[in-house]
Amino acid sequence: MHRQPLYRLFFIFCHNSIQRSLRRILRKDVPKLRGEYLFAFLLLIFWLVIYMLSKILPLKKYGLHIKPFFIKYESEAFKRFLYKYSGKWKILWRFFSYINVFLGLSLMIFSLIFLLGNVVEMFLRGVRETAVVPIIPGFTLSLYWLPYFLTAIIVAVFTHEAAHGIIALIEGVQVKSAGAFVLAIFPGGFVEIDERELERLPYTSRIKIFSAGVASNILCGLLVFLIISLFFVQTPSGIVVLNVLEGGPLDVAGIRRWDVIYALNGTPVHTLQDLVAFMTDIKPGERLVISTSRGNITIVTASSPENASRAIIGIVFPSLPYYPSRLGLGFFWDVQAYLILNWLFIVLVNIAIFN
Repeated sequence: MHRQPLYRLFFIFCHNSIQRSLRRILRKDVPKLRGEYLFAFLLLIFWLVIYMLSKILPLKKYGLHIKPFFIKYESEAFKRFLYKYSGKWKILWRFFSYINVFLGLSLMIFSLIFLLGNVVEMFLRGVRETAVVPIIPGFTLSLYWLPYFLTAIIVAVFTHEAAHGIIALIEGVQVKSAGAFVLAIFPGGFVEIDERELERLPYTSRIKIFSAGVASNILCGLLVFLIISLFFVQTPSGIVVLNVLEGGPLDVAGIRRWDVIYALNGTPVHTLQDLVAFMTDIKPGERLVISTSRGNITIVTASSPENASRAIIGIVFPSLPYYPSRLGLGFFWDVQAYLILNWLFIVLVNIAIFN
């Protein structure tokens, strides 16, 4: 009897399971899937397809190494990039390597003080600390943040690994391979250096290599902070809508994600606190003229589902303050640019501190 390879049996099983699930969904035998579960379902299908392709196609000769929920790509182009730019501006890179040591040690001391301070607050003063929640896109991180989060991670990883590789080459250590990987949904990068050459280096040279990634992240983070400070007004001039209550006043009026609310009945609304304070004196059923990025709209306030005597306009929290740029990009691109830069700053600095 001819035996099927294990991966083919696995493929047949998954194919049949997916078909049954889709038939149930189309027949409406199961409740409507939430976006998060649909995202997880599609992600699982993606990884199944990728894994099957790795068994059929000769992907290893293209530098692709695939395992369940893991893709590793060895990039000759990235490796050439490291060799090319390590040969340029050598004085600058050597100066940067000395800064690495200072920044690396400073961040290590800061991290220790930060952690010890939290421990003291928690155990000696009885301060209740917020639990650390892992970032899981679609579950602990809303899906609309995913493009910004992934963009920030990719930039942070590239600068981190490039700095490691360039400083290693400056210190005389060869780069054996370099590239990127994806673990489930999280992108990452790697630079594999010659361990024997590394062990022969003096201790200070090894510190320069190890701290290069952290230093590059913190310097890039400071650069992003400078860009935000220079090109964006630092006083908010409205509220960016992230979600609206389905069927609520704003939803009916056509307000969507990334729209901006500037004023209610002529009263400027710069922050969430301004909105809450204004709505305190408003009753359900009152008409409001709202100044938005779509123009002025008139709505009738509704009753809160939790408290019938409290009026709502149908904005779902959280929301964001709107900081217009000095470049005149328009509200939509102002919001997008600001969010990308903010995510970059947050990710770069956090990787630098906790790496």
